[in-house]
Amino acid sequence: MFTIGVTEKLAKNLPMERQDVDTSDVPEIYRWQMNQFVLKDTEGIILMNDRTAITLILFGLEKEQYENMDNVIRGSLKQLLQMLRVKEESKDDVLEKSKKITLTKTDNRRTLGRMNEALKMLEASTEDATYEEVDAVEMNRWMNEDMMYLTLEYDTPVNELNRFYDKGHS
Repeated sequence: MFTIGVTEKLAKNLPMERQDVDTSDVPEIYRWQMNQFVLKDTEGIILMNDRTAITLILFGLEKEQYENMDNVIRGSLKQLLQMLRVKEESKDDVLEKSKKITLTKTDNRRTLGRMNEALKMLEASTEDATYEEVDAVEMNRWMNEDMMYLTLEYDTPVNELNRFYDKGHS
């Protein structure tokens, strides 16, 4: 099971209700935070893993996609992991756990801070581009393979994810 901490503002746009769940029993690798943002006058969603900072950016979602957010997340996450240099074991485990998604209230300040940092970098890197010029695939790759966080042991989200599984889920 995945738990996704959703901000109150975003929760109002989703048909799924946030549940009161004790996430202390859910390993950090299966806990995520999600928020809305605006880039180039277009709404987007950022989803970030609490343990590894793996980040998924979604742009320009249509109303029906908000209504099926769990399916959108699963499909987009699968595409992201296939694109990144993620080991098969890691990919398979994450995708298996994503089959059941429970929305909760946001509960991880560290991840929310990382998300804000990622969004500032996204704004800076697309400052001179139009919305049409922003390559969402490249942006997602860059956020996970090139963006470094001082709070990660292995510097980038992809390295953190792969090392987590190499160490046997420690």
